[in-house]
Amino acid sequence: MPESAHLIRFIWYTIVFVSVPSFILISLYFFSLKISESGDYWKKRLLKLFQIYVFWTCVQFILYVVLGGELPLPWKTFFRSGGPALSYGTFLPPMPSIFYYLYVLIICAILALLFTKLPDKIKPSLSIVIVLGICIYYFYAQKRGIVIDTHSMKNFFIYIPVAYYLCRYKEKFIQYRLLFFILYILTATIEYIMGGASSAFGRTSIFFGTLLFVSVFISGWSKANRPILFLSKYTLGIFALHPYWIAVVRSAYSLALGRETVMVPQSFTEGIVTFAVVLILTCISAWLIGKTRLRMYVS
Repeated sequence: MPESAHLIRFIWYTIVFVSVPSFILISLYFFSLKISESGDYWKKRLLKLFQIYVFWTCVQFILYVVLGGELPLPWKTFFRSGGPALSYGTFLPPMPSIFYYLYVLIICAILALLFTKLPDKIKPSLSIVIVLGICIYYFYAQKRGIVIDTHSMKNFFIYIPVAYYLCRYKEKFIQYRLLFFILYILTATIEYIMGGASSAFGRTSIFFGTLLFVSVFISGWSKANRPILFLSKYTLGIFALHPYWIAVVRSAYSLALGRETVMVPQSFTEGIVTFAVVLILTCISAWLIGKTRLRMYVS
């Protein structure tokens, strides 16, 4: 791969992979905020997360059967993976389930609840140990070429103490946006010099990128517009539905061109058009589901 292409790919992945940790941290932030206001909120929240997880994992299994997945069903993928990868034969490479993030969110919520129960005097020192220790481990893994599995909780433990203090020191956290940006660029540069991204989420650059994104997100907007309100309401549905629409759009496009296998967009224009079509179809389907009794699974 040419050096320029390698650099562009690294930059793209360094931006894209901020999405899941940001979703986790924002969710934990609101979770911590709610349980500080109502001690019993955690029961309602965990029950809802479990229901959503079971629903989308069952959807994944149903599609697995419809698409001709091998039997017996791979039940071991129900937990942690969020269901089996969907196989499209030789036409499209298997697409793994993305619903592992719901499993991660459930585990993180439980750990965040336990963290709040710890004595206040040990929370600061424990938080420093967790954050610094994990950041050091990320750099060590990068240097040694250790790949941290996408589903591993090692990617997300670091956000539990961050969410706790974010809930309590929101305004101070927002003030450090510039510092987060500098550290994001600096650590990403170091990772690139060290050979690129060895892991998706288990990277220090992703950690600081997440802090940057969340610090901007929670600072709010002077005037919320309709697209922002829509995205904030249907984030869950958009996240859940977009892989299915990616498969549909790419398959339909490849068939229209007479290709025997699905190929990634071959030009910048193709990529933009594909992205736009997927986004529109995803938003429409999430909105339509939001009008039914299944609304809790998309909003």
